[in-house]
Amino acid sequence: MVVMCLNFFQKQYNLMLRLLKISLLSICLVTASINGIAEETLIQGNAFSYKGKTIEVRQYLDFFTFKSSVLEKMEIQSDGSFKFKFNVEKTGLFLIKIGRINAHLFIEPGNQYTMVFDEPEGEESYNLAKDIFVLPDIFESEGKLNKHITNIEKTLNQFLIDNSKYYGRGVSQQIIPKADSVVILLNELYADNRNEYLKTHLHFRLAAFELQTNHGKKKVYDRYFKNHEPAYDHLSFSTAFGFFFEEYLTFLNPASEYRFQSTADSAIANSDYNLLYTCMEVDPFLEKRTFRELLIASELYEIGTEQKTNLKNVLALLDSLVMNAQDDACRLIAANAEQLLTKFSPGALAADFEFADALGNTYRMSEYKGRFVYIQFFDKFTPETLKEMSLMKILKEGYGTDIAMFSISTSEKPAKLKAFTNKYDFNWIFGTAQSPEQVLVNYDLRALPAYFYLDKDLKFIKVPSPPPGSRIEKLFAKTWNEEHPNKPLLFKLQPPEVTEEPSLPHDN
Repeated sequence: MVVMCLNFFQKQYNLMLRLLKISLLSICLVTASINGIAEETLIQGNAFSYKGKTIEVRQYLDFFTFKSSVLEKMEIQSDGSFKFKFNVEKTGLFLIKIGRINAHLFIEPGNQYTMVFDEPEGEESYNLAKDIFVLPDIFESEGKLNKHITNIEKTLNQFLIDNSKYYGRGVSQQIIPKADSVVILLNELYADNRNEYLKTHLHFRLAAFELQTNHGKKKVYDRYFKNHEPAYDHLSFSTAFGFFFEEYLTFLNPASEYRFQSTADSAIANSDYNLLYTCMEVDPFLEKRTFRELLIASELYEIGTEQKTNLKNVLALLDSLVMNAQDDACRLIAANAEQLLTKFSPGALAADFEFADALGNTYRMSEYKGRFVYIQFFDKFTPETLKEMSLMKILKEGYGTDIAMFSISTSEKPAKLKAFTNKYDFNWIFGTAQSPEQVLVNYDLRALPAYFYLDKDLKFIKVPSPPPGSRIEKLFAKTWNEEHPNKPLLFKLQPPEVTEEPSLPHDN
């Protein structure tokens, strides 16, 4: 028992040390990248449909993990207006965010921008359960960077739509000369433009376009990558790089004479960074050290996100990359990847949040520290949600003395919570999140209902946690055995069938 406790505390210490190290490194790398002369920049506009909601200006920390940080935020006024003034040091792509509504804005230092957000319609309707990108009207006081990039996108996307007949199981060779004419046209159109940011954007946007239109990889590499260094601060570069090296370590491999799949698999399984790095040297497309390191960072993040291998191995390799990468920007990508992958790893602290119970009383989740916690996040009382709640009721009867159970809605009002709990005799804690948009972001809730199982310190035990049923019952049983080593389990879960449609008591 003593050895088990020591191992547990050692793991917790190692996790805290890792998170602290990554956080400090990220701060240092971001700070080091800020070395330009800042100019005051204005962003203003109207988003009447979202009045009363919080609007944020966020800066991307990298374009491979898409981690971002808040620069400015405010509440949209009752007339829909908003206005920001802040310093910008270099041209770049920024994220304007209203809850799950997102818009992109290319910002040049010292410029002034007016944005008008129309009310989303149809598929773009405001939905807390998913991220939505919208295209607001953008007016620039000087320069036409947003207009130029929008026109480039329209031209390339319209070409792909107009020539969709060439796409079947593969891409016909007949599309290549047509695509070449578009590339020539755009290069000629912007040949005299002096905006270096726009030139770099166009360069790598055309690289992605040629990959989409069946141009050979060697030609694309020689034309767009071979004599160019990574443009880390450009979304068009990350897109082109992603297209070129798509699933390079796990699915799409180089030509047979350059294959390194089995060696890479072994390196990842054994957390051998040197082997992973050196096995790529045989690939002519990875002759550059910076490209090799960037591929390792981006692919490891994808592998970790999709849980294709042991997360511990992925984190160890990213850790090595943070310490060994040539470019600070690549080190930052690896550090961001580590932060995002460990956000929900076992032992990471769950985000605190406030909720109102069925009687309207407000609490914070942190108040329940000292008990194991099982949280169900849901939106509405749907038949499927009610069926899973009926299983939670069984779990509550068997494990409720040791495990506090919560059903937290992102939209239902307390009165409706009370009506449903009374109707179905649900006897655990129901609540409505007081800041649902923040909860959705903090817990990365992209589909509801979703479940999280936390220990007594409100740290994740397993993410994602199983829904009510036999799999979560096994975890609950393990908790019971640890808390009551000399007592038998009270029962084994037997899920009932629930087919009744949800309805309020007064609907009957």
